[in-house]
Amino acid sequence: MEEKEKNLQFVVHNFNQGESMPIYTERVTRAGYVSYGDDNLYPDYLVSLMNRSAKHNAILKRKSMMIAGNGFNLEGIDGIAAQFLANPYNEMNLNEIVFRSAYDLELFGAFALEIIYSKDKSTIAEINYLPVNKVRLAEDGKSVYYSNDWCNLRKFAPEKYPIYNPKNPTSTQILYVKEYRPGNEYYGLPEYISCVNWIELEYEISSFHLNQVKGGFMPSMIINFNNGVPSDDEMKDVIRQLKADYQGAKGETVMFLFADGKDRAAEITPVQLNNSDERFIQLNKEITQGILTGHSITNPGLFGVSQEGELGMKNVILESLEIFQSMYIKPKQDIIATCYNKLLKFNGSQTKLVLNKYELDIQKITEVV
Repeated sequence: MEEKEKNLQFVVHNFNQGESMPIYTERVTRAGYVSYGDDNLYPDYLVSLMNRSAKHNAILKRKSMMIAGNGFNLEGIDGIAAQFLANPYNEMNLNEIVFRSAYDLELFGAFALEIIYSKDKSTIAEINYLPVNKVRLAEDGKSVYYSNDWCNLRKFAPEKYPIYNPKNPTSTQILYVKEYRPGNEYYGLPEYISCVNWIELEYEISSFHLNQVKGGFMPSMIINFNNGVPSDDEMKDVIRQLKADYQGAKGETVMFLFADGKDRAAEITPVQLNNSDERFIQLNKEITQGILTGHSITNPGLFGVSQEGELGMKNVILESLEIFQSMYIKPKQDIIATCYNKLLKFNGSQTKLVLNKYELDIQKITEVV
């Protein structure tokens, strides 16, 4: 049989392997706790989203401030409530802890507190903030597991604590509070979960532009080998070696061309990306709108996210804040206040704690027409 002559072969290799998005699931592990996500590290993914998206981060921070409302209203509270809020045996008072509770509620859809009882178990002596992303729930609902690093369980083995139960107080218990969400039996999920793709996209677009600038706006690399067409195994060896050298170039796509001499080399015609600037501008608008919608935001000006052509007059901002307070912030405040009031009631107080309403500094709002 006549052997076919090999004149040219080419291989395209994308050095950017890409990472699949984590999948949220709840499943019982052999250790007895319920896995928080498919890899049990879903909270870490939510933290990474916050740290990688400028818009998402700004919205989360402002929402948390609005919900915390500068702490609880102190007017008319009794002595037991005053002592309770002072949290004297802890380095943080409850007004400081409540801000962290609000932040966790927005970021993770849940928050956690460590409840420490008095020696005679008759009152709650101390409340400690507990990072909810470090908590895992037991299947039976009677205990929780805590680890400082769920990525390194050999060093930070999970410790088991009883869940908060005022009918059976022990020295220390963990209170886990989540928002109801259909389909979730154990863990909470945040409001913005439906816009995760838009948050990811904002980061990927910014990374793309950064790498374009770092690369001097150069196109992807083409490597020509004009000394003959090697065997498949030899080509793989060449690509493997070059991949090791270039793996750090995120997003770099390299084409390897193998030919029997320059006269037989392939002719490369670059593809022009027409109107690419306009496309990215439009995509950025869609990303912004997607993130805002996922966060239930109707007026971006409340969160420092400006949009072209919108008015930023004081009366518009204040009206938008009032609507957002009643539709979004107040229900969140009620979740937190209800939790703290139950703890306060255990100590024998008749006071009903209420979180302060978030107030804007009117003098700092400038008219934009």
